[in-house]
Amino acid sequence: MSWHAARDVDAPSRLEPMDFHDGSPRWAAPGPDDDLPQIPTHPLRDVDDVLEVALSLVGPERAGPPALWIVLLDADGMMLPVVLPLVGVPLQPDAVQVRQVVVAMGDVLAHDAPGGSIAVALVRAAGGDRGAFERAWEHALRVACDDQGVRLSAVVAVGEHRARVLGP
Repeated sequence: MSWHAARDVDAPSRLEPMDFHDGSPRWAAPGPDDDLPQIPTHPLRDVDDVLEVALSLVGPERAGPPALWIVLLDADGMMLPVVLPLVGVPLQPDAVQVRQVVVAMGDVLAHDAPGGSIAVALVRAAGGDRGAFERAWEHALRVACDDQGVRLSAVVAVGEHRARVLGP
């Protein structure tokens, strides 16, 4: 598989203890992860909620290379603390690779959130609408999810200057 999960290769490997106002110890690492958005404390009930969360998560990466951002939801629509950004995805999906990703996400859901679903943001700088990239990936994801029995709760398109819901 040529595409990969995004990660910060310059992030320090040492964690520093930190005390919060209540005196309890927490662990924090300096770097870009310190400004990650908070996980919603309410269920994501509709595709507009998913779009809002996707925009918050993707942030400035809206202008980056083609990517998939996968969010896991439990059966009640609560977001799990798992976000999988896959960067460098090809413009045309490979059915075998898409199936592998869906199988992996399905395994996580089966173990940690039975009855849950995945939501996917299709991200590319020139995207944010229903272009060839978005149509091809949406179709490949729907086929793989249907074949694997994984519920796809939403697909959204995110581009540098626009974003929209493609469907539940």
